[in-house]
Amino acid sequence: MSKLLVRVVLPLVAGGALLAGCTSTQGGTASPVQSPSASAPETSENSSSSGGGGTQSITDPCTLIEPGDLSSYGEFNPPRNQTVGGARTCNYQKKIASASDKSMVIGANIRDTASVDQVNDTGGGVVDKDINGRKAKEASGGASVAGCTVALPVGDSSRVDVAVIGVGTADEACQIAEAVAKSAVEPRLPKE
Repeated sequence: MSKLLVRVVLPLVAGGALLAGCTSTQGGTASPVQSPSASAPETSENSSSSGGGGTQSITDPCTLIEPGDLSSYGEFNPPRNQTVGGARTCNYQKKIASASDKSMVIGANIRDTASVDQVNDTGGGVVDKDINGRKAKEASGGASVAGCTVALPVGDSSRVDVAVIGVGTADEACQIAEAVAKSAVEPRLPKE
């Protein structure tokens, strides 16, 4: 009986004491704390400021790229919707049918608190682009990385990135990213 007491009751009492030491009572009405995102730029501007309302109205990144939009690049697995590094993402992984097939991932990444002016140089520089009349930025992986990102502004302080990785060259990745941005993603974005 004493072994049972030590194994069951003692941990419960110790856990209760720890929890009691971590709680306090405070009057008022409970409400969630609004904390800034770790990736948010330090500005006083709201991400849905002037210039089109930002990306907040896009609730699901997978509405920006649909499987039929990618059919000319091969067959893809179902989309994977997740949050990575503060971005809401939807990625499609190409199905590999044979050893000679190229691997490829095509995705849309919604960045609610990052403008196109904050696109990172991933090795091949950042250049200005025009995607269906929308002033965009393109970041190529260069010679060392077979990837490319086309960043489309949505409002003044948010953007949607069309990213392509895992193809033969960065130039090929940029051609695909631009094509997907023009035909699928940009037409589905809120107008500025």
